[in-house]
Order: sequence, then C-alpha cells, then structure tokens
Amino acid sequence: MKKPNLNRRSLRQGGYLAAVTAAVAALVLLVNLIVGQLPSNLTEFDLTDNSLYDISDTSRDFLAALDQDVEIVVLAEENATDQRILKFLDRYAALSGRLSLTYVDPVAHPDQASQYDAQSDSLIVRCEATGKSETISYSDIITYSYTSYFSMTEDAFDAEGQLTAAVNYVTSDAGHTVYTVTGHGEAELSQSIQEAIQCSNLALSSVSTALTEALPEDCDLLLVNGPETDLSAGELTLLQDYLAGGGQLVFLAGTTLDPLPNWEALLESRGVQLAEGYIADLGSYYPQFGSPFAICGVLATGTDVAAGLDSDALTYFGNARGFRSLASGEDSAWTVTAFLSTTSQALAVTEDGSQTSGTYLLGAVSLGDDGGRLTVLGSTSFLDETILTQNNSLVNQTVFLNALTAGFDDVDNLSISPKSLAVTYNTIQNPGLWSTAYIAVLPIGILLCGFLFWLKRRKL
Repeated sequence: MKKPNLNRRSLRQGGYLAAVTAAVAALVLLVNLIVGQLPSNLTEFDLTDNSLYDISDTSRDFLAALDQDVEIVVLAEENATDQRILKFLDRYAALSGRLSLTYVDPVAHPDQASQYDAQSDSLIVRCEATGKSETISYSDIITYSYTSYFSMTEDAFDAEGQLTAAVNYVTSDAGHTVYTVTGHGEAELSQSIQEAIQCSNLALSSVSTALTEALPEDCDLLLVNGPETDLSAGELTLLQDYLAGGGQLVFLAGTTLDPLPNWEALLESRGVQLAEGYIADLGSYYPQFGSPFAICGVLATGTDVAAGLDSDALTYFGNARGFRSLASGEDSAWTVTAFLSTTSQALAVTEDGSQTSGTYLLGAVSLGDDGGRLTVLGSTSFLDETILTQNNSLVNQTVFLNALTAGFDDVDNLSISPKSLAVTYNTIQNPGLWSTAYIAVLPIGILLCGFLFWLKRRKL
C-alpha cells in the first residue's frame, strides 16, 4: 500500500528537477540573447597582435571634451563591412555620449543612401551644429601595399586616426592654412606628412616668395622644407616683415653646405645662428646606421613642442645642421627656447674636415616681442618617410606636428599613427649566444629531461 506514495513522491521530485532544469535553460538562453545584443566593446577583449582596438589617450581625452553631437553613418551593404571596422566603431562610439552610429544599406534603402554624397563602403562623419561633414573610405581605414608579382597585402589599420581627425574637423570652427615656400629647391612633403597635417585641421597650400609682392592673406604659417639655394634680397625683406607682423615660420635646414647668407640673415634676425658643417654626436647616435651623423636628439619635455613626450623618446636626424642661440640680454627682442639638442659630445664637421665641439640646438623656437614665431629644425631627414615607417618608436612626426600647431590656440595635434597589419613572425633577429641557447641548448635539455624521466618510470 506504500508503494504508490513512493511513486508519487518520486514523480514530485522528478517534476521539480525538470522544472528547475527548464528554468535554468531558459535563463541561460535569455542571458545569451541579451549578451548577443550588446556591442562588442562590452563582450570582447582585444587580443590582436598590434592591439587594433585599443584607443589612445589622445582620442579619449578629445572625445571626453566633445561638446557637440556627431553622427557616424556606416554606408555599406549589410554584412559586407570588415568586422574589424565594426568592432572598432563600437568601441569608439562608446567613449562619448555625443557620438551616435547609424547603419544605412545602399542596396536595401537606396533612397535613404542618396542623401549622402558618398560612395558605398565608407563612413560619413557629420555634425548638425556646424553643418560640416567628412567622408572616410574603407580603403583609407585598411590600407594595402603591393608585393612581388603585383599581389596586394594588408598594410595598416587607421580607423582611430581617420575618425578622430574627422570628428575634430566637423566640430571645429578653426580653419588655418599652412603655406609651403617654393622656388629654392625645397623638398616635397611626403604623403603621410601631408595627411597628418590635414588631420590636425590645417589646410595646405604653396607660395613662391620670388613671384609675389605679398604673402596670401590667409597664410597662418609658412613652412620652409630644406632650401638648397638662397633668398633674394626682396624675399628676405618679405619674410622679415611677415615675422615682424606676428607671422609664424617653420624652417627645416637643407642638405647643402653652401653658404646661404640671406637665409642665415633671416635666422639671425630672430636670434638663431646656423652652425657650419654637419653635426655628429658621439654621445647619442644610432650604431645600426653605421655613422655618428645619424643622431638622436635630446628632448626638452618642458617646452610646448615636446609637451606630453617622455624625455627618453627617440628622434632621428641624419646629416643635420646645428644651431646656436645668439647671446641675448634683458632688452632682447626675442627669446630662443630649445626643444631638441645634442649632447655635449657633439661635433660640427665641415667639408674640409675641421671639427668644432660643443652642444648644438637641433630644434628651437624663437618668440619675438612683435608676436613673430620662428621654429627651426636641423634637417629634412627629420621627416624622412622611409625612416619613420621602419622605426615606429620614433616621435619625429609628433614633434613636427606640435611645432606646427603650438602657435595656434584653437588647433590641437590629433595625428595618430596607424596600426600595422603586417604579419609578425616569432623569430630571433640577431643570432648569437642567446639564440643558440634557445634554438639548441633548451630543446636538447628538455628532451634529455624527458628521456631521464621516462627511463626512471620504466625501471619502476
């Protein structure tokens, strides 16, 4: 007679367990559905080789201070966008409540897509308050380079740099123009440097000082990139008047050692004297370049041009010219402040082999009482694209852009270097004693220990 009671008790327990199991399964399913709807910045960690999704403090600080609403429109077919771009957008937009993401499929919704003056596979960054917009093509975010046999390989991921520059552009009312001086054999700026200047919300143009009686009215800064021939007397007066009127000029010394008396007179009128010869620095140079003329400048981090950089940050100059600050008293009309210099073991070496030891300026700013600002750098090699590309640790580009923007109160250097997409191989670059230990000694030692352990177990 008790058996039916046991069966009923077992049924109740089985029903209870089944109900709990179903509830747990439903809860797990619900949690999965909720988590699946969360943006990737909350559910995924960045484990990529080059930290593709990490966002720099420069962008974080900029977005934290954003005071206008910005919409980022993803104009692409559904499921056709590279997932790396989408994941980065989620993380980027999460940094500010002022940023919003909108997805528009030009195939499914052609009428909606037609309101944007852009091609498919692009991002449109726009600000309603300023009425400005900027288009970023996917090909500007993930760049490619040609390899052998005309094949293409992924080169770099530049989502952060492109987005921060675009948001800065559409929210800023500032509009300054940098004019490069031509007509004296000046070197052309590389494409990457030009793009970095434009990312800082500066427009680029050019002017021949020999063919004009007055500089353009919208000229906010003159850039002289390595002149090889001298100024005329009229050009010297033009540039001196420009600085005396509160203008800004950035001068990079060229490679020639020929006398350039008018260029030198322009510098000396602002308290900066060009030293003779190339600068070698036995106290700070790169041995891998095989020459003491491939030098690393010493940064003065307390200056506006080197602000935010570590004093141990690396810079590169090749065959640089040095400068001296002319003696100045309390009544001087200008103040020279160095932001890059050599060590005390530097030498200025002329073509005839004479050497003059001392500490030389490699980068300096001269501020005049009249508001004029002259910035000098020792060599155009400071902007050498090949050197900068092959040595990502160099801060040359940051220093240069700081030099361009430091004189503007409403412009910030927001240039951010792209992340490399090159495949990283786990190889030892410089074979030697350590590589021998890793390649031979360590593997043989592990095999020997394993054999001894096996032998001991076998005897047991």
